[in-house]
Amino acid sequence: MVTHHQLRSLEIAKRRALWALADLQPGDSRAELPLLEIDEVDQALKALMSGNELSSQELVDSITTQFHNGLRLVIENSIPEPWRQRFMAASVDSTRVAAGPYFHDFEKFALTWSAEMANLEAHCASRQGRCSK
Repeated sequence: MVTHHQLRSLEIAKRRALWALADLQPGDSRAELPLLEIDEVDQALKALMSGNELSSQELVDSITTQFHNGLRLVIENSIPEPWRQRFMAASVDSTRVAAGPYFHDFEKFALTWSAEMANLEAHCASRQGRCSK
């Protein structure tokens, strides 16, 4: 059985590597270490999880929201794994309320994920496609 702790640890490692790549141009030799870290995390995630990746819009459409004091919030348990752990790793130190994270923050995360994956693909292409899939 996959534990939230295992997923969280992997997603935190992947998040740190994605942040490191964000400031580097594809082909930059300093990208090698974050790319290797992402490869290792992706391999470990494949061993833990199976299934199709959701598009950003499919992810946003799949969650349940509620209104709280006029604000649209995400019901965290409605976020499918591994996305819940990805969102939590990306949202460290973000403002939220006890009832749940803000929907606009989740929506921004989903859209940013697409941009981060495009950046990762560009880095992989500069390595002659030597990234795990």
